[in-house]
Amino acid sequence: MLRPAPLLRCLVVAMLALCRGASPAASQDAPGGGIPVLAWHRFAERPAAEAGSLTESYAGFEEMLAFLRREGFRSVFPEQARPGAGRQVILTFDDGPEESLRAAAMLERHGFRGIFFVIPGRTRKDAEGTLTPAEAERLARAGHRVAAHGYDHRSMAGSREEVAASVARSRRELGQKTAGLASPLDFAFPFGHYTPEVARTLGASFRFLHTVNPGYWDGRSPLLPRMLVMAGVDPGLYRAYVLGGADYRPRLEPLTPDGAVAGRVAFRVRGDSLPAGVELFAVSADAEGRSYVGHPLGASLEVRGDTAWVDLAAHMRRFYAPERSAIAYALVTREGGAVRYLSPGVQNWIREPAEASRPRSFSPLVRTAGAVLAAGVLFLAVRAVSWWWKPGAPPADGR
Repeated sequence: MLRPAPLLRCLVVAMLALCRGASPAASQDAPGGGIPVLAWHRFAERPAAEAGSLTESYAGFEEMLAFLRREGFRSVFPEQARPGAGRQVILTFDDGPEESLRAAAMLERHGFRGIFFVIPGRTRKDAEGTLTPAEAERLARAGHRVAAHGYDHRSMAGSREEVAASVARSRRELGQKTAGLASPLDFAFPFGHYTPEVARTLGASFRFLHTVNPGYWDGRSPLLPRMLVMAGVDPGLYRAYVLGGADYRPRLEPLTPDGAVAGRVAFRVRGDSLPAGVELFAVSADAEGRSYVGHPLGASLEVRGDTAWVDLAAHMRRFYAPERSAIAYALVTREGGAVRYLSPGVQNWIREPAEASRPRSFSPLVRTAGAVLAAGVLFLAVRAVSWWWKPGAPPADGR
């Protein structure tokens, strides 16, 4: 997969900005209302309370389902979703662990149905800890949706083999294993990783591409954001998120291609000036290991006319570990302590995905220590040579 050169990316951003800026609708606010999308992975009776863990307790899951039912939500599949048409939520589940069966039964007791993304390359009759083909078929016959989560769960941003297998084999093999009941519509990126090229390639085979970008779905984009339910995150954040869908009115439209490599990213500003205190809100863990924490953009945000520029590379150097190369985020503000989304959820890379998989170069401190050690070795070597050979002395053989 060829990636556009940085200059070409900049030209594309500029052209998008000009085209969209000339649109008659450019000065109008975006239509209101967004669809919340939740994502779970594993379940356990008493999971370890490790921050960032993707294992939810069954009790916590039951509490969320009871909350959704009490608040009048109905579960929908993407093609059924209609922003603004009542309280709707999309419920998704990744990786196809065996506890998905119990989670599905809990959904059914509340009148909900979910999308279960399984890994076709790991769904076997003898697969330990994962759904078997018969179990995946049982989910589909109960009214749930079974769909592909890559082929062998490798990052698609850095693996052409995973992209090719996902297109050529995932849907076919999953269909064979579920008696033809697997969904031909939905696909979830392993690790949430993608590039514009990967999204286009998968979009030619699947209608709905599920990411891990925070935010609400507008009901139109082929890329769906999803909020990952994880340990260490206040459950109140997820409750506020699903309740806030009706008030979603994005003020920022991404101009930089979603999934692109970009140290600086651009957004078109709709309406009046932006509110104060804009934050970058990411699922990607920060330097302290925290997800879904907003960090103020401050000087990393610059507004020129109707375009807002974010120095993403500088922001990540300040708040994230140096090895992090991709970030899934939205720009938000706070109102009464609640998160208000100003932009859709997007993902960007600050290094090429192929480079991100290589070992990082040594830190300046390590390089300095290495230089000092090398200098010391050189000094000792010179001293040894000078001791062995005295200047002016005749050669040992007398010549």
